[in-house]
Amino acid sequence: MSDIAKRLDVLYELKRYEELLHVSIPLCTSHDEESMSAYHYTILTFIALEHLEKALEAITKALEQFPLEAHFLYFYAFVLFKQDRLKEALSCVKELLFHEPNHGAYHHLHAQILVELSRYVEAKRAIDKALALDAHNADFLLTLAIITYDLGNTPIACEIVTAILANDPHHAGALHLHSTLGTSNLFEKSNILRKILFHNPFDVEGKERLESIKRYYALAPALMLAFLLYALGEHFDMWEKSPHTSGVLLLLSLYVWRDWRLSLPFFVLCFALLGNVTWHEWYVTLLGAAMYYVMGRIGGQILGLIFAKIKEIFQKGKRWMNR
Repeated sequence: MSDIAKRLDVLYELKRYEELLHVSIPLCTSHDEESMSAYHYTILTFIALEHLEKALEAITKALEQFPLEAHFLYFYAFVLFKQDRLKEALSCVKELLFHEPNHGAYHHLHAQILVELSRYVEAKRAIDKALALDAHNADFLLTLAIITYDLGNTPIACEIVTAILANDPHHAGALHLHSTLGTSNLFEKSNILRKILFHNPFDVEGKERLESIKRYYALAPALMLAFLLYALGEHFDMWEKSPHTSGVLLLLSLYVWRDWRLSLPFFVLCFALLGNVTWHEWYVTLLGAAMYYVMGRIGGQILGLIFAKIKEIFQKGKRWMNR
């Protein structure tokens, strides 16, 4: 490895991306080994920064200059995959595998694309080929865990993730999956996400999920307090009782269910204030609170899936318009 390549490698490992691009982009115009290294790290940096269009431009120029370099074609397939241009990415990776069938990374990308296309059985075959070439690769094992989960075997997927984190406690992908499958505790999820962002501040998904948890702990207590004050007023006949109170409480339960330590005491207080229950029927209040929590949990998860699907469709439409 040349001195320039070593310097670029160090800058990339240190995540000093602006400095790296300042050094690498001028070197891309030469026609030697330094140019190939410069393209390599420029593309990796654009991918790390989520500048996919710029990465695609750099890959196109690199392929014009070095048409026989398979790893540039791999980058091309990977960026197409990240842009949700799955059919183009699949065609590209099949061409790669035709020329180099014994490369684990190519089989891994093949499996990832097939997962996004919901072709899980084919994806399982592809990841098995990747693992046959490198059985201890954490990224390959993570994709195996995702496929296992999608095929309906959550306990085995959790075991795979646990094994990855035992060997590499800071693996971002495994931490993400662990925060999704391994725990329902929001505090634990937020700690995992902070750990991810500490090691990779550019993780967009991690930032969004952490902001979502922060919003919950900012909004949920405020909404609960407002409703409790309203329920207190009804209890002491400070204003006329509303027939829509239970409906508002049910709608509120769709948001506040995520942390039972907040929501269950909240529902108990609401039923104690709003319900006409005598002291020896205290169990009715607890059953009502549990019922609202369960209904809110089910409804909240359904709404979460709907919003996630809408967001996914919106992002695909935005990417399609930007092409």
